[in-house]
Amino acid sequence: MKNKQSRETSNIDRPKTKKYSFQKTNKLLNKHGKAYRKQDLKPGAKRPYRPEKEVESVVESAPVAPAPTSSTEDHYSELLKSLKKKPRLYFEELIASKDDDVDSDKEGSLEAEGFEEEELERIDEASDEDEDEGDESDDEQDDDLHDEENKETPNQSDNFHLAFDSEISPGSNTERKYTPVPNTSYHITKTADVSLPQTELKTMEDLTDICVETSLAKQWASTTKQLRSKGIMKPSSSTIYPYMATYNDILFTDSNFENQAELLKLLALHSANHVIKTRKTVLKNNARLARAAEKDETVDLDVRDQGFTRPKVLILFPFRNVAHKFVHQLLKLVLSGSKKQISNRKRFEEEYGPDSEEKSNMTKSLSYQKLFLGNNDDFFTLGLALAKNSVKLYTDFYNSDMIIASPLGLRNVIGGEGDKERDYDFLSSIEVATFFMTDVFLMQNWEHLLHCVQHLNLKPTQDRGTDFSRVKMWVLDGLGRQARQNIIFSAWTSPEISSLFSRECTNYRGSVQVGALVQENVLSSILYPVRQVFLRQSDKPDDVTPTEYITKHRYNYFVQNVLPRYQTEDATSIVIVIPSFFDYVRVRNYFKRESTNFAQMSEYSSNRSITNTRRAFAQGEIKYLLTTERFFFFKRYTLKNVQHVLFYEAPLNAECYTHYVNMLQEEGSSCTLLYNMFDVLKLSRIVGVDQCKQLINSKQTTHMIISQ
Repeated sequence: MKNKQSRETSNIDRPKTKKYSFQKTNKLLNKHGKAYRKQDLKPGAKRPYRPEKEVESVVESAPVAPAPTSSTEDHYSELLKSLKKKPRLYFEELIASKDDDVDSDKEGSLEAEGFEEEELERIDEASDEDEDEGDESDDEQDDDLHDEENKETPNQSDNFHLAFDSEISPGSNTERKYTPVPNTSYHITKTADVSLPQTELKTMEDLTDICVETSLAKQWASTTKQLRSKGIMKPSSSTIYPYMATYNDILFTDSNFENQAELLKLLALHSANHVIKTRKTVLKNNARLARAAEKDETVDLDVRDQGFTRPKVLILFPFRNVAHKFVHQLLKLVLSGSKKQISNRKRFEEEYGPDSEEKSNMTKSLSYQKLFLGNNDDFFTLGLALAKNSVKLYTDFYNSDMIIASPLGLRNVIGGEGDKERDYDFLSSIEVATFFMTDVFLMQNWEHLLHCVQHLNLKPTQDRGTDFSRVKMWVLDGLGRQARQNIIFSAWTSPEISSLFSRECTNYRGSVQVGALVQENVLSSILYPVRQVFLRQSDKPDDVTPTEYITKHRYNYFVQNVLPRYQTEDATSIVIVIPSFFDYVRVRNYFKRESTNFAQMSEYSSNRSITNTRRAFAQGEIKYLLTTERFFFFKRYTLKNVQHVLFYEAPLNAECYTHYVNMLQEEGSSCTLLYNMFDVLKLSRIVGVDQCKQLINSKQTTHMIISQ
């Protein structure tokens, strides 16, 4: 059953204490944020390398950001003009300004005001008890929780590292040397402005040293299966997590079913740590302001610890079964001890858990069983809120800390251009966006993912009960995209994923790409000695654009040079695999015009049509059978009586190639793959990097490989 997240927001009035009206803040956004993005932060623009000495000199001479006054707008206008093409320095100047304010007035700190750790714990526990009363039936509790936790990002008085406030780990001095951790399992590519402490994360103290909440670090150490002598994290996790903790953009291209559980656990740790640290800082700031109000003192400290809305973490999964695994990992880390409370857990297990009567299909491949076993519905949204000893599921988006969804489900909530009911304000303050199993999104609908990403960190369309006196200045200036951390997990890379990472992931801290050091090919998975022909498309003419070359020019070459080889009477039972559905339609229309004996099977074909087509093809009644890569991904049918296989282009998933080649069991059968210079990534996953270089650089257009 498809679960549609309610788009309705709470209409209960909330107390509002604003220093800026909503109209004035919009004017500030339009004046600074839009101009700054267009002139200085163009999408995809490369950040020039700046040595550390140069950065330090600029920060030292930076003017101190004053508390909000009538001249604040003029100050930031001059600041943005003076920092053109230097987005990183813009954030560092704000950091330096806040540090100067805190250091110059230590009486404003929690310790100076008499707030001990035990007192803060009592404040935290008292707020949790108020939140948990009437948890499942009283909607007013969600509004109270929103009032207390909607102010989420920490002040500099907290001794931990958050992406948007500091680049120095807690407990370390500013002169600490930063070098990447050496790892022999992964190939790491990073921008020049990425740095991290040299640590292997062997003990719980190593986790707390990179700003992991102590309670989460203890729970991680208690639930890990690794021996203490080997470390509390696997070597692969120890390589990835420091980059996550320093809030760099990450593209990880070695995600598979073997390390999926470990990656989900890392993601749960990072997401929970971000939410808990944020909430803890807000409670401290609330206590500081409340104590100052009781003494009738004027609070000089500019508290900026929230965004426009409460949700701070967005995680996109392809199927409900993956979201189900993630939530269970999150519950293990967040909830410890005897005092636990999970709202709506029974409903969650019913809608996201596996069917007790479901059995794996042994006729399918092992990868297919692992991917689709369980609840494989791709239409869902889920709001999740965290408290000290409780977790609330199915919360309204504006009362949630995390939003877990599929691209299709989230797009349904966002709506499209021209829709009467649209809502994407809850995405205006996302600080950590994660896309898990991104390679599967390519097989679903890539446009849904792009639509969701393009609606992140936009200006709200209406007032959502925000206290603008506590909204961070870089949020008001419309720089949320430059401060947002983006994490992409994928089994492999592709031009679409690389474009998403380079164009939409514009984190000012830099980016890191982590991939397998040795990329294995799939030729060893071919079971029978088959003649495999790799045919290179003719070179691109000078007057043809790359887009025309990979579409129209490929189609013309396929029709004029490849198909005539199989139009003899001896060639029968030919399967043509076309990855792109648009190319599939183009070739299908050509066969219709030529009155060719052919049939078709795509992801949109009915089960009855598929059954009839498979039977007719096995009996030799059909000469050409057109199919798509998405049909393979979702069905994985095995065809009988296959004589020849033609790949219109190299498939994205290398397993698709071996799946159809292993159907060729008859003597004299063959496989032909058409490729060009733009198919390097896809081709390397099939034949390997070394042979891919030979195929691309060779002067010959035809190459043959025979599997032993």
